[in-house]
Amino acid sequence: MLRNRMILLALWVLSLVGISFYGGPIAYGFFAVMTLIPVVCLIYLLLVLARFKIYQNFVSPEIVSNKKTPFYFTLNNEDRFAFCAVRVNFYSDFSVIDGLSDDIEYELLPQNRIKKETGLVCRYRGEYKVGIRSVTLRDFLCIFRLTYNNPEPLRVKVLPDTVRLSALRHVDIDLVSERETNTDHTYPDALVRDYVPGDDHRYINWKQTAKVGFPMVRRFVGEEKTGIGLIIDPVRIHKEENLYLPVENRILEIAIALTLFMEERRVPVSIYGLGADASELVVDKPSAFSDFYERAAAFSFKDDADRPGVFAGFLGARGIFDKKMVFLVTGKLDDNVMDFCKELNKNDTEAFVYVADAALEEPVLSSPMIHTHVYTIPAHGNLTELM
Repeated sequence: MLRNRMILLALWVLSLVGISFYGGPIAYGFFAVMTLIPVVCLIYLLLVLARFKIYQNFVSPEIVSNKKTPFYFTLNNEDRFAFCAVRVNFYSDFSVIDGLSDDIEYELLPQNRIKKETGLVCRYRGEYKVGIRSVTLRDFLCIFRLTYNNPEPLRVKVLPDTVRLSALRHVDIDLVSERETNTDHTYPDALVRDYVPGDDHRYINWKQTAKVGFPMVRRFVGEEKTGIGLIIDPVRIHKEENLYLPVENRILEIAIALTLFMEERRVPVSIYGLGADASELVVDKPSAFSDFYERAAAFSFKDDADRPGVFAGFLGARGIFDKKMVFLVTGKLDDNVMDFCKELNKNDTEAFVYVADAALEEPVLSSPMIHTHVYTIPAHGNLTELM
């Protein structure tokens, strides 16, 4: 295109020299043609811009991250002159159009249209723009190029992917399903747990009950911890969309994969972090998992949350210290996370921390404390291979 512009400029200068030194109808005619060519090309582009039509749509009403969704777009020429070069530019930050490139130029003959049926893959859970970002038009002589943004972009809400894990690399899940081995519950100790139907009312700790707002009973010597807890860190740790979308997508993918893994093995999971406070959501059957998935898909991370206050709320969550192990899924490993794990360890609860990292390429395993295990998981890649 630059070369054509330089040639046109050189010819225009040559025509200007011709009328300045020689004159005559040929020189003036050549000068008029060289002057009108860019004007005609620009008017042509403006006409194409005014008359050009583009349509795009999805076939499927529901989009799941990392799953191909049927997608099509149509370029229409409803006029009696040709559109010589039309190039479609796609949103590529968070989605991929299968088999199509931004480098393809389409020629539209009069009263003609081009329809492309392909697939769209959205990389992350969330709400963002996909499909056609802009359209680039070019004239016949490759002198001007005009790009305009799509005035009606498609904004979609993408659901998190459901990943089925066959195993957890670093977790002995058989320990979770073990029940109490010592049934000699004769003497209560100083610790307390949530009241469950059937507990003797004589062992209710009224002071602790008044403090937390629900019944608490004294634990017995020899009483084993059972079940697991899953905490989803609800705090948004990045401001830019291209940074927080991959991390939040991975956090929810890990949480859903862990919950589904436990549910398929009939291990109840107490989930914290999806509510306005540290309320508990118990997943112990398929219908409960469906409810959890819907809440996870609609969940919005908090970008102005008090992070220390959030983890203090988790420490006060009902039944958190009665779990045999607690999984914490977060996007940032900081003092709030480690202090929380220390409190869990003090109460004989094993802590497993999954950290989603957008910059990491390979998973990293570390054990900062004896009963706390940290796994840093890349935000991209196959989750079944990473966990």
